Amino acid sequence: MRLAVLGLGFLLAGCAEMSPNPPAPLSGDGANGAKRAYFAEYPRHLFFAAAEVCAAPGQTVVKPSRNEVRCESLPDPESAAALILQFNGTVESLPTFVISFSGQKLQQGYLVTADNYIRVPQRSGAARQVRFPDMNIGAEMAELLEAAGGRPL
Repeated sequence: MRLAVLGLGFLLAGCAEMSPNPPAPLSGDGANGAKRAYFAEYPRHLFFAAAEVCAAPGQTVVKPSRNEVRCESLPDPESAAALILQFNGTVESLPTFVISFSGQKLQQGYLVTADNYIRVPQRSGAARQVRFPDMNIGAEMAELLEAAGGRPL
């Protein structure tokens, strides 16, 4: 998962288009450690690059809409078993590592949220999002948004 984040960062470093002092439409971190950034224009380079670097064996790109892209991958069997046991999951649908980028159009510009979590499907049919706080990954996500031309919030 860390390799996908780093690869995306390097790919975006050359694509950055910074706007001079854009207005801050919203402030604060996203829920549970997600990182947010303001983009003056639609962040097409970010969404494109996020999909392109999600190409390792076992990784799948999911694009539910124009404003969202996720890179999903299955954990190794031992980690999957531990997650299922610890978080009351089910073996019918396995846990998934998720790196997501979602955008929201504002009056002026876009708010992009970068998030990473583990989705553990539950026996009830719902899914639980599990996060293990990691300062390094959080910093990498913030740097990645900035490299893509965003202003971290």
